[in-house]
Amino acid sequence: MKKSILKNVLVKNFLALSTIQIANIILPFITLPYLARVLGVSNYGVVFMVYSVMQLLFVLNDYGFNLSATKEVSNHRLDIRKVNEIFSSIISIKIVLLLITFLLLAILGFTVPIISEHREAYFLGFGMVIGQTFTPIWLFQGMERMKYITIVNLVSKLTFTILIFVVINSSEDYIFVPLLYSIGFTLAGFVSIYLAKKEFGVYFSIPKWFQIKEQLNNSTQYFLSRASIAAYTSGNNFIVGIFLGEYYAGIFGVAEKLYTAMIVVYTPLSDAIYPFMVKKRDMELFKKIFVGVILVNLTVLTFTYFFSGEIVNIIFGDGYSESAELLKYFCLLAFVIVPTIFIGYPLLGAFGYEKHANYSVVAGSIIHFLVLLIIYPYLTIYLMALLLILTQVIVFSVRMHGVKKLIKINSLK
Repeated sequence: MKKSILKNVLVKNFLALSTIQIANIILPFITLPYLARVLGVSNYGVVFMVYSVMQLLFVLNDYGFNLSATKEVSNHRLDIRKVNEIFSSIISIKIVLLLITFLLLAILGFTVPIISEHREAYFLGFGMVIGQTFTPIWLFQGMERMKYITIVNLVSKLTFTILIFVVINSSEDYIFVPLLYSIGFTLAGFVSIYLAKKEFGVYFSIPKWFQIKEQLNNSTQYFLSRASIAAYTSGNNFIVGIFLGEYYAGIFGVAEKLYTAMIVVYTPLSDAIYPFMVKKRDMELFKKIFVGVILVNLTVLTFTYFFSGEIVNIIFGDGYSESAELLKYFCLLAFVIVPTIFIGYPLLGAFGYEKHANYSVVAGSIIHFLVLLIIYPYLTIYLMALLLILTQVIVFSVRMHGVKKLIKINSLK
């Protein structure tokens, strides 16, 4: 009976997170074709670069709490005093990190030419980081109340979607797109804090130093992992923009958006499984989900590979033909990354092999940047995509080493 209830919670959480990701697919694909046509490739490339930089700042501001705090809250969910302690400590840390990230953005804005040229757009986009600071996704995941994450995300995405059609009317309006993102993210932050207090009785209090130190210690390895992942995922548009210009940042960004849509459903499933696997370690359920995921992924990427030209043309219109060819490379990346995601935290993390999950991406990012240093004089968007595939193969290989150790130890029990 208890197992049935737990699986029901898992299904509800997956459905809630899937709703978010479906909204993340549908709503952007209402705005993306409009923005692609109104802004043009180069200005659209600037928007992609701004968002890419903000995603890198997200990682620093989050400091791995979405994983470490999810686990802690899940383990102490019945102790509201402890949950309040975790909440207050993390929010305090994130406020300090918010100031640090703004300082970093200001330095970039006045020292890096390609950012200085569009400095206002980057500063207007910083509201995304402010909103993320006060959106405790880790709290809702740890309490296994994912429906609140759904509410928060829908508020943010709907606000942004509506404002796009009201505000953006010409290519010169590209500077306002980051501002609209900021408004959506900030509103989501306000709604999140309200829901945390209303539904869980969580409130902020000044934490003690040892509590802050404990949270930092718990999350550092997760931060290194997330920072490593961001270095070779979120930063790609920024790197392409620096070396190849805004035009190719736009071409690369369009293909990457479609790739994200291909794999977007797997993140909520992975997030929903993780706290469940931490508690139950149900290997049989994991195997069933894993096989199903692989089959669905193969179907989607095969279809996308053979119809990439038609997909890009229908959604984004003329001017993005190179994105269609690049999308084929991203299909190969999807083939590797989806199994890599699922043998990470849902499996290795839940069974106490976090180091294999974390250090796999550290190793991948180090090799990624070493190779990038060698090839950057010859860099093209296609070479960047091949480098991403190589990096992900390395991450997968390291994680598979951990899986083999896990299977060996379990077979001896």
